[in-house]
Amino acid sequence: MKSNQSSFMEHYLLIKVEGFKQQEFISECMKKNILLRSIKIKNNIEMTLKIKSNDFASFKTVGKNKYRISIISEGGYIPLLSVILNNKARVCGILVFILIIYFQTFFISEIRIDGYEVFTEREIRECLKEGGMFEGCKKSMDLEKLKLYLYDKLDNVAFVSINLKGCMAQVKIVEGTKNLEKVDKSAPCDIVADKEGYIYKVTPIEGIRAADTGTYVKKGDIIIAGTVPIKSTAYGQPENALTERYVHAEGTALAKIPYRFVYNQNAYEIIKKPTGKSFYAFNLKLGEKNIGTSDLFNPFEVSTADEIKSFEGIRPFPFAISISKVNEIELQSRKRSKEEMEKEVNKLVRQEIKEKLPENVQILNKSLYFGKEKNIIEVAVMIESLQKIGIEQEIAIGEHAE
Repeated sequence: MKSNQSSFMEHYLLIKVEGFKQQEFISECMKKNILLRSIKIKNNIEMTLKIKSNDFASFKTVGKNKYRISIISEGGYIPLLSVILNNKARVCGILVFILIIYFQTFFISEIRIDGYEVFTEREIRECLKEGGMFEGCKKSMDLEKLKLYLYDKLDNVAFVSINLKGCMAQVKIVEGTKNLEKVDKSAPCDIVADKEGYIYKVTPIEGIRAADTGTYVKKGDIIIAGTVPIKSTAYGQPENALTERYVHAEGTALAKIPYRFVYNQNAYEIIKKPTGKSFYAFNLKLGEKNIGTSDLFNPFEVSTADEIKSFEGIRPFPFAISISKVNEIELQSRKRSKEEMEKEVNKLVRQEIKEKLPENVQILNKSLYFGKEKNIIEVAVMIESLQKIGIEQEIAIGEHAE
């Protein structure tokens, strides 16, 4: 084990492997005496691991064309230290580089903006800059004061959130819902569809029904018309001659609106089973940089870490010290039942309905369709909802006015 650790200290490669049947791939590598370390399985088709640089050719041979193999990074402390110690100028350069990186932690290097629809990102960035936040500004600013500034400068904003994560500022804007301006009651108008759907029921109060039950209407189609034909009673006109008058259409319309959601579910679940073996690791954080012993001296192929105790300070510079317990685990796969996947999908659908459908919407039907492609199950969900549709749209009469 010591020789293996020293070889990893000399030169190792961090590899990303993409493909199915990861356990078989790991077993084949073990048969070829390829030492794998720091195996981290992200999901059923992706994992990362470390190997010795001189094992890379054999590693690719095992993978053949069934797996996509990418080198993420390479490293090793012994050659790095020997190069650094033999070059004083490089040592000074590294120290300067570390100081630059450290002092960069006091500034915002990236701003991400989410949630806007009416406003453009450029408008929000300009408003942030006027309030004092821009790439390169100091992190020590009054965020509450900046939020109040955004509320004042951006119209119709319901909520503003600003969070600092390292050197990145995450800004979330939630815009309020503008009330639609109703047409003056004295002005003639139609009731038109404000969304697509299949007409279920129309109840005119004023005006004429223009869409039959079962008809598919698009946004802007007339449901209740404010143009009412009347028979002409003028002298000299034929009895069947028609003219028309304009009214302010009123009434309600219900439509069936379908929705389709697709979710991918893993056919197999990875179960982490502790072996009972463990060791303690030490981690030091300086600014945004981490130095830990768990990656350097971890003898386990697969492991999890639980933080036991930590201490943080800000003087003379921000730092954090923590002790973790690293536990060895075995990875086992279990085939998921259809009922389990259906339960998980129904949970996702409820969340989707809550976020995307209007409040108090009535769900008429819901169907789930399962399709399988290798180890991925595609679940398509069809929902039929009953919603109220229709908004007022003024009639432009022009020269045809009575």
